[in-house]
Amino acid sequence: MTPMKSPPQRTALVTGASRGIGEAVAVALAEAGVRVAITARSAAAVEAVAAEIGGVGIVADLADRADSERLPEEAATALGATPDIFVHAAGVAHTGRLDELDPTLWDRSLELNVSSAFRIARELVPAMREAGWGRVVTICSLYSRFGVATTAPYTSSKHALLGLTRVLAAELVRHGGTANAIVPGFTDTEMVRSEAEAAARAKGVSTEDSLAFFLRNQPLGRMVEPAEVGALAAYLCSDAAAAICGQAVNIDGGSFQA
Repeated sequence: MTPMKSPPQRTALVTGASRGIGEAVAVALAEAGVRVAITARSAAAVEAVAAEIGGVGIVADLADRADSERLPEEAATALGATPDIFVHAAGVAHTGRLDELDPTLWDRSLELNVSSAFRIARELVPAMREAGWGRVVTICSLYSRFGVATTAPYTSSKHALLGLTRVLAAELVRHGGTANAIVPGFTDTEMVRSEAEAAARAKGVSTEDSLAFFLRNQPLGRMVEPAEVGALAAYLCSDAAAAICGQAVNIDGGSFQA
């Protein structure tokens, strides 16, 4: 009798994984048996999450082109294999009226939210094609689907990230790989709470009232939990999701049905 082969040890690179959705994705992948490399700017936070999941941590600022260019090779060295899963959760949300916006905030948003994903995927995808298996998941936003006043850098970068994801899907699907975007609604993260606090100060209302305003069109009646997004990402990165490719998967409490 021919002995059964053990499934391969999958390896992942998750950006923006020191907190929020990125951390939840890293935890979910580790729980699924994936060896995970995480990256973020804070050395202390990276080390803490890496220790929690039994993975490896790499300090990098993906708004710095040099950091995003070195990251794929550094992750491969740390993991002992080129990552066959790439999840891009790093992101920043700068706001301001278009004519008053500091152009450097536009540049940073595009670099961190989408250009770094392009550079990393450009290095990892060839190995996925060669291996006949790979997964790319990008964390987009409902702002990937429509425009909202004073959010030009964030909205534009998330539209571009969704477009990049669909191109990657088209290039991977015939080679055993997939690429999909996750589109969260308002999620209980530091970023969303900071936005709510800023909006509350501007309007002279409480943070609770500001959050309630955010959630007015989220029929679930609460924020999405990061762990819920993490579980979805882990599924999209699994063998079971091999036929899901090129999709923008909403996890938004029913707020946008498309």
